[in-house]
Parts: sequence; structure tokens; C-alpha cells
Amino acid sequence: MKIGQAVHLSTVLSVDALNSLHHINLTGKKTKGELHDFYELVLVEEGFYYVILDGERIVVPPGSCIVFAPNAFHSDDGVTRATATVSIVSFESSSPEMHYFDNRMLTPTAKELLQLQELFEDCRALCQHIPRVGLCVREDAVPHQLQIVKAKLELFLLSQYRENEIRTPPRRKQYRKERFTQLSDYIKAHLHEPMSAASLAAACSMSESAMKSLCREFCNCGPIDYLISVRIAAAKRLIRQSSMSFTEIAEVTGFGSLHYFSRVFKAHVGLTPTAYAKAP
Repeated sequence: MKIGQAVHLSTVLSVDALNSLHHINLTGKKTKGELHDFYELVLVEEGFYYVILDGERIVVPPGSCIVFAPNAFHSDDGVTRATATVSIVSFESSSPEMHYFDNRMLTPTAKELLQLQELFEDCRALCQHIPRVGLCVREDAVPHQLQIVKAKLELFLLSQYRENEIRTPPRRKQYRKERFTQLSDYIKAHLHEPMSAASLAAACSMSESAMKSLCREFCNCGPIDYLISVRIAAAKRLIRQSSMSFTEIAEVTGFGSLHYFSRVFKAHVGLTPTAYAKAP
């Protein structure tokens, strides 16, 4: 007999798979740079980690971490001699909340740092790299041990996610809101002009990675998706409230050709511009 109402436990973020595991002394080493379609967490154990991330130079001090987002190009800075010893774990996650960590530097507490070091020790005890195969589970690994590793990594990420919500000053939140408003206002004022992610970021004096982070935070999409949504919204208003032709609307909303405008409009609205104009 069921008594009372069950409490369904939500999952804010989860780790789906581990991709690679490394412990490297970077002294004297140079890399050509890389990008990949999974997350990569780098813990700096000793020294300083100098990295170029999407065109920005970042210095990660000892005891700190950086999380590289999927498809974010990163390399050494090519100038400063590396001094860092790092532990690296790459992993997959389909949780939308993971975007909070995109290209973000983290500063764990002493307790969290010990937990993270234990996580790497557990990973090395359970997994191994096999040439031309990749990361594999050792034959003597027990399934529940792998779940513990998964839980430890998720717990670390959740603690960072939670602490940000607690510690982020209202002034910082207001600043980010103002920066997004600046981006949004620029798009609306230059809607008729061709725009790319690079030109948008340059016009608003921010990096592409910072712009992507703002768009994820305030509209849960990328900059180009947001740009298209603003253009579609403007086109819908003009179709209903002006006497402009579809060709003119395509031009003033930045779509350029009528063919491209019609195709994108139908993909987002579900109707052609003509059908939308006739709809009640």
C-alpha cells in the first residue's frame, strides 16, 4: 500500500561517459592545439598553465581548474615556457546545465581539491589507455566502483554549480545582463547588415566565447540562433503591420534573398511568409 506522495529526484547535470585520462608534466612541451566534441577538465597541480582559448590568453594557477567546452580550440600560448603539472579528464555530458562550465576557470576549496585529487586517483586505478584503442576499463574493475567515479565527478561539478549561485554578487549578475542587453541592442540596430559570430563579438568588444556564454545564460541558444530568432520576430511584425513586400522585408531584416528568407521563416514558424500573412 502506497502512503503519501513520492518525491521525484531531479537530475541537474550528469556525466555520461569518460573519454580520456592523463597526468602530464608540461615543462618544455609544446602543443599544436586541439578541439574535440566533449568536455575536458584540467586540474593544475603544480606550476602555471598558460593557454590560448578561442584567441584569449588565460593563466591557470596551481590548485585551479579549467573546463574546455566541446569544440573550443585551445593550445599553449607559444611564448611562455610551460611549468605546469596537470591531471586531465575528458568526459561527455548531454545536460544543458553543463554550459555553465563552458571554458570556465574554477577555484576549488581545499576540501574540493582533495576530493578532485581522489577522483583522479580512482580513475587511474580503474581505467587505462590502450594504444590505438583509447580509454578502457581495467579487467578487475567492479561496476559499482565506476558508478562511484561518476558520482564523484558529478558531485564536484554540482558543488561548483551551486556555489556560483550562492556566491555570484548581484553586481556581477547585473553586469552580465547589461552586456547581453548591449549585444541584443546592437543586433536590433543593425538587423539589416550581414553579421557573423566574429563580427558580433568584435562590435560588442567581447570574445566569441564570452558572447556564447551570455547567449546560453539568457536565451539558452548560441549567438547565431539568437540573431535568427530576432530577425524572424522582426519579419513577423513587418508582415502583419506594414505594407512592405516580402523582398523588402527580407532585405531590412538581414536575410538578403527572398528565397533564403522564405526557407528560414518556414523552418522556424512552420508557415511560409505568404501563409503567415493570411493566417488569422
